[in-house]
Amino acid sequence: MENRNSRDIWVRVESMLSACILCPHQCGVNRLAGETGRCRAGVLPKVALASLHHWEEPCIAGPRGSGAVFFSGCNLQCRYCQNQRISQQDFGETVSRERLAEIFLAQQTQGAHNLNLVTPTPYVPQIIAALELARKAGLTLPVVYNSSAY
Repeated sequence: MENRNSRDIWVRVESMLSACILCPHQCGVNRLAGETGRCRAGVLPKVALASLHHWEEPCIAGPRGSGAVFFSGCNLQCRYCQNQRISQQDFGETVSRERLAEIFLAQQTQGAHNLNLVTPTPYVPQIIAALELARKAGLTLPVVYNSSAY
């Protein structure tokens, strides 16, 4: 059950999404009304992949892996993006903040050294709300903000 703090955070999340300026493009779209800006992000986060990531960033992956959560949509739209299906073709599953918190906790259960949020910028407010839920449920991992340039 949500407490007052959780509801307050979600109210702030909604206000940030009503005139989105989360990235330097500052589109100003009302994501609550179904509008999308350059990143094509909606109200709820879209997760393309969540898994232990062993093959890059050895300094954070360590022997057990980094708990990578790849978010769909990106405001950069690089022509030669190595993750184009995720960043520009909207591949992924839309999830609630409760489900996102569960995904974060699953990374910890699998032994991740950290929670590695990949291309999180369009979903920062929702991630904050999900992190609060996950911390209350026992998440202790450090968080890596893997911005993909923004």
